[in-house]
Amino acid sequence: MSEQSFRCEVQATYDHLWSALMEELEHPERFNQGILKSRILERFNRGVLRVVSVPDADVRERITFDDEKGTISSQLVGHPVLVGVIEKKVYPHPSSQGIFILESHIEWESINEKVDQMIRRNVERFVTQSLRSVQATAEAKSR
Repeated sequence: MSEQSFRCEVQATYDHLWSALMEELEHPERFNQGILKSRILERFNRGVLRVVSVPDADVRERITFDDEKGTISSQLVGHPVLVGVIEKKVYPHPSSQGIFILESHIEWESINEKVDQMIRRNVERFVTQSLRSVQATAEAKSR
């Protein structure tokens, strides 16, 4: 299994940061240029099942969230060659008041070498673009 982690500092209130994360959950295409479109297929307590369209495929995700713990977990569902999860976590900066850390940890495994190589080439750009967009949205809300 492969994995990578990314993080950024966000100068915003927790509520504004969480609100930006929920906007990203509902409309990820607004936060990441690599996503062409998205659609919520089902809503359930503290989560959704959604499909996102990227240039090479449509991907289903089961996303659960816990605003009290500051966590969001997105797990791939039904992909023929890929399994994976993206865990996002929000927590206060250990030494700076008014700043939060937004962390994203991704783990994946593929039975197709081309898919694995594509993910390795694009994962940093894809994930950091989303983090920066959420950061910018949350900070704009806090002004």
